[in-house]
Amino acid sequence: MTAKSPAKRFPNLLLANHHYSGTSATVLYNWPIFAGIFFFGVVTLSLGLLIAPAWSSLLVIVGLGSFAVITAILLATYLVYDRGQQREYDRLAELGRVGEANVVLDITAGKLRGTRGLLPHFKSGHYFLIDIFDAQKMTDQALSRARSLEPPLEAGRRIYRQPGQPSKLPVPHRWADVIFCDFSLHELQEAADRQAIFSEFARVLKPGGRILIAEHGRDWPNFLAFGPGVVTFFSPATWQQHFSEAGLTVQHHETWRGLVHLWVVGK
Repeated sequence: MTAKSPAKRFPNLLLANHHYSGTSATVLYNWPIFAGIFFFGVVTLSLGLLIAPAWSSLLVIVGLGSFAVITAILLATYLVYDRGQQREYDRLAELGRVGEANVVLDITAGKLRGTRGLLPHFKSGHYFLIDIFDAQKMTDQALSRARSLEPPLEAGRRIYRQPGQPSKLPVPHRWADVIFCDFSLHELQEAADRQAIFSEFARVLKPGGRILIAEHGRDWPNFLAFGPGVVTFFSPATWQQHFSEAGLTVQHHETWRGLVHLWVVGK
């Protein structure tokens, strides 16, 4: 299908550009969490200023701590998604030689930030956007809000869009030059689904093809940046095990701005 131009209204104005702010998107997708933390901080800080000194210091510290959590998350998202001229998808396009590809398979669960960023690097050939969203398994409300807020994809070329399942991607054997996964694979919370999709990647990837992956890690830096949200991510060792079990090998791995792991994987 040919992507339509997005309507120029809020929040589409924030999300339609291919370099749209990941920080703004994070706030939009997770606004109930931010609102809850902010409200809690306001209440505890106010109480700390009103009650007896014996408890006031503790409440003030807790209230200020709530604001510090919000500030840390926003700073981390800015650092990872918005700082500088190069984004993680630009780096993956460079590492994976996307400009040389004829067929790109873009795996998404509904967020199209990476898609909008990668398309300018792909000048010709066939671009397939495969949506692996499963409403029964992917129950995260932030993801549901992201899908509802994401404006139509604006592109000056034909984009083929199809639904897919981790165990059955709708593409032939040895067909894709590049498989692109930008913060989409952690939405597969069940290990069996993650292993199934990597087996499918091995099936559909051409000899010499590249799988490009960006994912946060379940580690201390991401815990300090995103708090309990880190439990939705997986460790590099988990991804390495999935690669190995699917017969895939890591051609390149690096850490992007201390919080994101970038992989180039092949057969």
